[in-house]
Amino acid sequence: MVIGVWPRRRRDLLAPFAGDRLFCDLKVEHCQTNVVVDAAWATYEQDGNKDAVATRQALFFRATFAPTLAGALAHNSAAERSRAFSDRLESGLKRRLASQPQPINSLVETMVFAKMARQR
Repeated sequence: MVIGVWPRRRRDLLAPFAGDRLFCDLKVEHCQTNVVVDAAWATYEQDGNKDAVATRQALFFRATFAPTLAGALAHNSAAERSRAFSDRLESGLKRRLASQPQPINSLVETMVFAKMARQR
């Protein structure tokens, strides 16, 4: 299974607003990309606890991706299978992340829009 994730460049985010700077009566007032540092990694740099950083990072992946991945499972006893899948995903990730700790930083795209009145 693959969950495709691709951070958009600023020009890609703003592309629908080219020309008259409006799209669906929306105007971009602000567009910014920020790196959100891995808080678990910051703690790891202080205490060196591989198990703790791996647990925190694995829980991040579980919360973010496990519901989507588990949703593809058959609907028979879906709740039990989903929980078992999520447990296995988390434990496998934890083992792998503990063996080679690395920061997992995220990009956050922030856009502020203004709804413009339609011109008649």
